[in-house]
Amino acid sequence: MPNNIYQEKIRDIRFKYVDRKQQRKADLFIGLWLELKISVAQNQSKRAIVKQEKHLNKFFSQKEILAILEENAQAAQKALYAEILDSALIYQKACREDRHYASKFLNLIRMKDNEIAFKAAKEVYQVLIPTLMEMNEHIWRNHMITALHVAYQEIFAQHAFKSENMFDDANLQLSEEFNKIVAHTLENEGAR
Repeated sequence: MPNNIYQEKIRDIRFKYVDRKQQRKADLFIGLWLELKISVAQNQSKRAIVKQEKHLNKFFSQKEILAILEENAQAAQKALYAEILDSALIYQKACREDRHYASKFLNLIRMKDNEIAFKAAKEVYQVLIPTLMEMNEHIWRNHMITALHVAYQEIFAQHAFKSENMFDDANLQLSEEFNKIVAHTLENEGAR
């Protein structure tokens, strides 16, 4: 449940009606995670990343979001981070529990918990976060990076792989930048 007016406003942006007649709402933040995953899974070229960045920036630059940020930047950023984190938690939980994601051999054999955690870690730390880090620095980008990390670590708990073990040695600079982003975001937007 939202704990302040800014979180309620962000939540109103996050959940939009897809069918007013039946009162069904869609979670647009989950849609952003899925679109990012599908987009970069298909093509990790610079052009594809720039296109995805434009899409994300357009979403987070909606006049409603900008108005909330202008009203009270600090409270609005905390609310935005809280909603991005909530959607990342839902996304990671879905990865852990989805029978298609968590299976091998044509969905005949369910992966072990540590295998699912490794598959999700590769996706988070070797695909999604590096893609986000190739984008220009935006508050939403840093929120998404931090939320993905926190959500993965929380959802996969004892089976979670440490982020530093997932970045290869060639990406030491990427790992250092990642750690700075996470530390800064958690310090400013509220640690979990």
